Amino acid sequence: MFFNTENMRILIAALQLLFGVVFLVAGLRKLLAREFTPAARALATQSARIGQKGLRENVSVITQTATQLLNAVNQLVRTSAGVGAFLVLVGLFFMMAAYWVVR
Repeated sequence: MFFNTENMRILIAALQLLFGVVFLVAGLRKLLAREFTPAARALATQSARIGQKGLRENVSVITQTATQLLNAVNQLVRTSAGVGAFLVLVGLFFMMAAYWVVR
């Protein structure tokens, strides 16, 4: 019979290992992907230009808005790294649980 306790343990461990690998790969991809870096670099360049223009033309509202936008992109990058780290930890947890089930 296929559904005995030993086969169920192995099936559960294999599924946990599979989920662990998927979460680990997704987390590492999220951590290593630099999808926001070009946008942040372009925003920093444009913010510097706006800041210089704002000093010359006394346009402080535009300068403040550009600073807020740059801070928002910085927070987005930090949040993305946090999500990646969380996915890596969940993946490692699933792998440890799979080992614990088989052991």
